[in-house]
Amino acid sequence: MLFYVVLLLLGAGAYYYHFRINRKKIIERLEKVVQRKRDDLLKNIDEARRISDKLDSKRRDYIGNLDFEQLKEELQKGSVTCVEAVRTYFHKAILAHEKTNAVTCFILEAEQQAEELDEKAKLASFVKPPMFGIPLSLKECLKVKGYDTTRGFVQDAYRPSTEDSIQIEHYKKLGLIPFCQTNVPQSLLSYNCSNPLFGTTTNPFDSTRTCGGSSGGEGALIGAKGSLIGIGTDVGGSVRIPCHFTGIAGIKPSKMRFAHRGGGTSVPGKPLVDANEGIMAQNVTSNVELLRSVWVDIDFQSDRDPYCPPVHWNESLYSSEKKLRIGYYIDDGWFTPTPALQRAVLESKKHLENAGHTVIPFHPPRLTDVIQLYFRALFLDGGQFILNKLMNDIIEPTITFQRTLCTVPAWIQRLLSYPVSLVFPRLGMFMKSLTRNTFELREAYAAIEAYREEYVSLMLKDDLDVILCPPSIMPAPQHDVPSKLLCGASYTFIYNLLDFGAGSFSNRPSKTVKPFPGVVPVTTVNKSDEEKLINEYPETDKWYQITKKATIGSIGMPIGVQVAAPPFREETVLRTMREIEIAVTGKLEK
Repeated sequence: MLFYVVLLLLGAGAYYYHFRINRKKIIERLEKVVQRKRDDLLKNIDEARRISDKLDSKRRDYIGNLDFEQLKEELQKGSVTCVEAVRTYFHKAILAHEKTNAVTCFILEAEQQAEELDEKAKLASFVKPPMFGIPLSLKECLKVKGYDTTRGFVQDAYRPSTEDSIQIEHYKKLGLIPFCQTNVPQSLLSYNCSNPLFGTTTNPFDSTRTCGGSSGGEGALIGAKGSLIGIGTDVGGSVRIPCHFTGIAGIKPSKMRFAHRGGGTSVPGKPLVDANEGIMAQNVTSNVELLRSVWVDIDFQSDRDPYCPPVHWNESLYSSEKKLRIGYYIDDGWFTPTPALQRAVLESKKHLENAGHTVIPFHPPRLTDVIQLYFRALFLDGGQFILNKLMNDIIEPTITFQRTLCTVPAWIQRLLSYPVSLVFPRLGMFMKSLTRNTFELREAYAAIEAYREEYVSLMLKDDLDVILCPPSIMPAPQHDVPSKLLCGASYTFIYNLLDFGAGSFSNRPSKTVKPFPGVVPVTTVNKSDEEKLINEYPETDKWYQITKKATIGSIGMPIGVQVAAPPFREETVLRTMREIEIAVTGKLEK
């Protein structure tokens, strides 16, 4: 018996030694890739700066001070050229990048695309497309011909896409000019924004706090005025959380409203956690303008992707004067938000009631089950895909929890969950999330379908059009906090599980940055919020303690709200968001 024990120990030791040697070689090789990539980015920025400097600084400042509607109008009239717009936003994005580290690459061909559009505009027969000449920033994971989509993995650097995705083709057809790519967290499965390839992207209003994720680079860039409008992706709040953290507006449509053929995702093959591209912009109006243009012309995508139904923009839903019935909640029963988040919802409720809408309490059912179902469907292989990627890469320290979740086998997590539940019930419940076999996976899919039925039935029972709720549990925290509070995204990933259209928007801190015209001032954290946080916020477990500590000192940070509705009712979501925007800004643009 002793012989076999010794043999087993020797075998384990040999395996571990081999593993460590192999990991060391991988890291040494990838560190060279990181250095090369960062050197290339510096050269890329220098070239973008050279291009931007071709434009007179006074002219550049004039164009840079135009909001989305104003720039769109001047491009249509021809008083601003496409080349001028691109050069201006190269400059503005460089300034934003120097502040936040948001950009992973400038798309230098943008100047050539702009020149070609300007030449076409000289022809009498040319009809300018609706988004003619508008510079568009893109999350790094979106496929652009000739550019990487690493998702923060060093191993995927220098593997450029061979063609544009259908979505990017469509944006170009509408006249938009992709001009830069923006940073993401490694794996995309986090609501911070850091990876070993490009480093950490910071919040434009406090560099010690995160800009959110996984579309964090977009949030930081737009929040720092380096872009008017951009495209992110969202599998659990990746558009909505950065919007809330950085004081901008965005929406995640339901999955089938965009084409997906040829696209990418964080974890392939997860059919019932629905991800989609989403718009992120300075205000709600800009979201409306772009989505209206895309969905009026949705046949472009449907013709290229038969799984994308040709559902066109429904102006009657957006422009309707019929009063809505809205359900709201300030606590989902799983994770109580900090006081400022609750106040923002209640203030928005009052705005909507003042507009004549009916707003009633709504209670999302069974959030504990939702947590388990979401992570079971997201890590449908028990986390093996992500673990394999991480083990062949330099691992980003701020995703420690995700790495642990994927590393510890599901059966061990289940076993440990029982004693853990005695002292930390929520963590114990979470440790039962990963599926152990295909039987449990099938049960999870069936349970997700049943939950969708239950949720929609509750909305139909009360004749509700949309739901109003917080977009998060807290304002932007420090960079390491999201990994410790992965379950704090319950307010957003429920609407991926349901495949609802959902949007979020918030206010810029006026004490640090002059508000950009048209940005929705829902609210910011105030002194009263902090006092309530200190005196009343629960500390019943480690997660609440981390949340409370992370939120202290966030006075002045942006606070948003979230609006959600069932699939193909995104126009109603946008209408509701816009009505809150009108109530708090007084701006009546269409």
